[in-house]
This record gives sequence, structure tokens and C-alpha cells, in this order.
Amino acid sequence: MSDPSLRRRVPSSRAEQTPVTSYQRHPPPPRRGHPTRSLHISLSLLILGFFVVYAQKHQTFYQTKPTYAKHGKQLPARYAICSKDGQSIYTVPEDEGVGETQCVVVDRGEVVETGSLGKIRRNWIDKNPLNAIKIIYLPQGHTMTPGFTDSHGHPLIYGHSRQLPLHGCKSVAEVIRKVEEFVKSNPLKEGAWVEGLGWDQNIWEGKEFPTAADFDSSPILRDLPISLSRVDFHVEWVSPAILKLLGDNIPDVQGGQVVRDENGRPTGIFIDNAIDMLTAIRPPWTDEDRERYLNIMLEDAMSKGLTGVHDAQGFLKEVPFWKRMAEEGKLPIRFYQMLKCEDEDFCGDQVEQITDQESHYILRSVKLFGDGALGSRGAALINDYSDKPGWKGFMLKPEEVWGPLIKQWYDAGWQVNVHTIGDRAAHVALDAIEAALEDHPPDTRRNARFRLEHAQIMTPEDIERAARLGVIASVQPTHATSDMWYAEDRLGPERIKGAYAWRTYLNHGGRITLGSDFPVESIDPLKGFYAAVTRLSEDGRSPHGKEGWYPAEKLTRVEAMRGMTIDGAYASFSNITGSLTPGRKFDAVIWDDDLIRVPDDELLDVKVQGVIVDGKIVWGSLG
Repeated sequence: MSDPSLRRRVPSSRAEQTPVTSYQRHPPPPRRGHPTRSLHISLSLLILGFFVVYAQKHQTFYQTKPTYAKHGKQLPARYAICSKDGQSIYTVPEDEGVGETQCVVVDRGEVVETGSLGKIRRNWIDKNPLNAIKIIYLPQGHTMTPGFTDSHGHPLIYGHSRQLPLHGCKSVAEVIRKVEEFVKSNPLKEGAWVEGLGWDQNIWEGKEFPTAADFDSSPILRDLPISLSRVDFHVEWVSPAILKLLGDNIPDVQGGQVVRDENGRPTGIFIDNAIDMLTAIRPPWTDEDRERYLNIMLEDAMSKGLTGVHDAQGFLKEVPFWKRMAEEGKLPIRFYQMLKCEDEDFCGDQVEQITDQESHYILRSVKLFGDGALGSRGAALINDYSDKPGWKGFMLKPEEVWGPLIKQWYDAGWQVNVHTIGDRAAHVALDAIEAALEDHPPDTRRNARFRLEHAQIMTPEDIERAARLGVIASVQPTHATSDMWYAEDRLGPERIKGAYAWRTYLNHGGRITLGSDFPVESIDPLKGFYAAVTRLSEDGRSPHGKEGWYPAEKLTRVEAMRGMTIDGAYASFSNITGSLTPGRKFDAVIWDDDLIRVPDDELLDVKVQGVIVDGKIVWGSLG
């Protein structure tokens, strides 16, 4: 598949170059007397009254809570959205391409027809003028796409993380300053912890993990319970006060690490499964907290064009909260949740699946964690880390567990999604998936829709095997552009060729779906779109120059758009979203420019004008 030829955006001065003449009514004819004039007026008024009554009876408007439609008027039950600029609407059909068209007709939240403006006028106005639909025109230069889906995010954690974000801090001292500022303006309630997210030792001088003792350098922070998650959530850095809460005998754990000093004392760094000890004593969230975090996430998500999110870690205890939010109409966009058990490997018999596609909350998949993250060297590799000989990372569960566990979930009717960063984790997961599929006919295997979440580092053989088995690679393009500055140091020049290898996966006939892993990365899908098609940082750099990091693995604009729309629908078993084709829900985004044709260096400047879900405006306006 290749991109259409690029064209520049319409200059803002175009209206000045083409003057528009105001409409001028023709001069009225000479007034002449008429013996039946009064009768004509009466008949005209009678006919006009008929049309008014008819319109009132037949024109139904959506009733919607105004909570989310903050900037625009609501839409009628039936309408068309068209572009005067030509084919500026991308329908993204199931089969291929982006399906450029001029108009989309919507009836009660569902797409019923697409085509040219002339076709829509003939079919929906000329044939039945008494019940003609309203045509709404996109502003000049604007385009419309299906609503974007983030196939891997953490909604509640995102809202929680916005209280103390630490992304981009260049040193321990800068983190300490930010935490001090937070504490000064947010006095702690009794029993609460100071919690933040986003530090990354890889961008610090020395690139070493911090320690609990670092907090003692601050008179403000000394003795406070503080827990700060690394940018990838796979490491927590805690203060001496929290070490004291854990007691004197902090054990080592399988599938995790308690980092210790030369005397064997914990330094305050807990990696992967060791974090469970912190979770056990952490003050729990209330539903009031959860709803506050959800609303923070919703506003940010909708303002960036998201109409759907795959929640990559929905804890079992939180399912009642999500069901209540859906029942109370507090989910203006769609959520597809991956269940996360809390104290056992299988909990699929403790909750009922929710599979009604009309619902904005679906629960039919499970999230299993294979290994940790590359940045903290917790990713499980087949061979040693290139920058740490003798260390291979670790699996979070013993290898012998994976075959029976994946089969148990699959046989119970759940979609199985496995977090795999390292090539060893991917290999173990694929062995288990292949074994689970053995008893099923080959032509049904792809419909199992197993997913590798991240699918970050894989051997060439496992890339080919995953694609052949129909396993979906759920990837996050901004992970590549965040990791590209150190990933090759971790993996070496040969192994890196199987990392972030999106093009190779597609070339083997595999299917991918795109996300961000927010709040690890930005919730803005255009940052992922830009990373996917350029393999560059936001300022246009990469270790390999302006052509991008390993540019052979780039996606085309068409593939990136499909990865954020129809592929996300496929990856969540939805046949009613992801496309603006007849029979699909009208979930759409109006952009102020053209994502397929705008130059690379302008992609991140494109803004969302309005967001529609189920045919209703949930954010912004139509212009």
C-alpha cells in the first residue's frame, strides 16, 4: 500500500483571492392588482402551516446531556455531513485504503450512505422534499475521519498521573523540586501518600537509579510517604517513610527485584513484581477518586480526537465502577477493557463478560504480563543485554505456567492479550498461544485474535510465526521514538532489527493496531501517527538522521490511519465502529487539515475541530 500524492493545505488567504459576490434578489415585477390575491395569500398561509406542523412531527432531535458537548449545538436525528472541497471525508472501509468520499449520511447515530454531494441530494432531498435531510458542510480545508481509538491506554491511571507528572525531569534534583512544589500546594491528608509518575533515569547524567535517601536532602519531603513511578510503570522509587512501613525484612520476589546496596539493604527501588508489596499497603482509591480521574482523562482524550480506548489494565475490583459509569451515561466515548486479576492468575469465573456492542463499556478480554520494560532492563531477553553482560531480564511468571494459563483463559471464551517487551517473553507467549490453538481448525485460528501488547522485540522467526497464527501486534509508535536513543545500546546492532518492526510484521501478513500506552506516552494520537510515519522525535531528529530511525519500518499514512480506526475495531471484536461505512456507528472526528496530505512537519499542528460519537457531538463543534 502506498500513500496518495501529497498536496499542500489550502492557504488561509484563499478566500481573499476568490471574492464572493453577495446574493442579489432580482428586481420585483411591477405591482398589478389581482382579483384573487386575498385567496392566494390565505392558501399560502395554510400550506405554510401544514409544513410547519409536518416538520415538527417528523424532525426528531437527539436529547443528550450537555456535560460533554461544551462547545457546539446538537444534531438532528438524520443529517448529512459533506465537504465542498471534494473528497475530504475518509471512511476507512474494512477491506483496504481510506475510502475518500464527499458526503456521509447519518440516521439515528448510524451511517446509512456515503457518496458525492449530487448523489446525496438526489437520494435524500429531491426524492422526498417534504422530509429532506439537513446537509452540514465542513469548514474549508477541514477533513473528517472515523473516530480514533487508542488500543492500549490506562484511563484511570492517566487521570491520577496528571496530579504530579515528572516527564522530562533531567535529574534527581529536578524531581525533588517538583515534588516539593506539589507538596506545598497540596497538603497531604492523613494516611495519604505523595504519588507521581514519569521520571526516567536514562535521561539523567550517569543513568543510575535514584535512592530513598535522595528524599532526605529536602527538609520539606523528609519523613513523608512518597512513591514515584518510573515512566513505564515498571519501577517505583519510594521514600524512607515507605520503607519503614514495609518493615525490616523486605523479601526478594520472583519476577521482580528489590534493588539493594552493598550491605543488602533496600535502596528504595522496586521493579515489576516487587511493586506488589507497595500495592498491598498503598492507600486505596475510592469511587469518587476514580470518577475524578476518569473525567480528567475524558476531557483530554476527546479534545485530541479519541472516541475509543482499550483499557490495558482493568482491575477486577474496578469492574462495578465501570458498569455504573456506563449505566449512568457517564462514558461519552467507548471503552474496551482488558481484565487484570489481582491475587490469582485466573479470575475469569468471578465476573461476567459484557459483549453488547451498543454499550460504551465492553469486558471480554484479559491482560497477562509476560515481562517488564526495556528502559529498566526488566524485559525478558533470550540472550544477555548488550550493555549489561550476564543479565537477561526476567519473566514475571515461570515459563511452565504460560501454556496452561493461556489455554484456560482461551477455553473460557476470553480474548487473551499478553504484555511482551523482550524476545524471550514473546517466544514463550507464542509457544503457549500455538499450543492453545492446536485443537482448533486452522481457518478459525485468526478469529481468536490473540494480542501481543507492545510486541516490541521479537526474533525474525517469531515475527513470521505470530503473523501466521493471526496474532495481533498491539504497538505504540511513540515507544520507538522515545526508546530509540538507548534501545540499540540495550540490544546491539543485530537484535535491534527485530525491534519496533512494524513494517516487517505487515509484510508477513500480520495485522497491527496502534495505541500510546498513556500516560507512559502522550494521550494525543497524532503524536503516535507522526511517530509511525516518520520514526522521528517531535523536533525532527533520530539517531539515523532526518530520514528516521530504521526508516524501512515506517508505516504509510494510510496504514497509520487504519491502525487507529478500523484495526482498533477489529482488535476489539467490534463490527460497528472504526469506519464511516453503512451499518457502522457514526463515530467521527473533524480535523482542521488533512492527515493524509499535510507535510510531515505540519502533522503535529493539526487540531481537532469536533468529535462525534453515536451521531452526537461530544466535544467541540462542526464549525
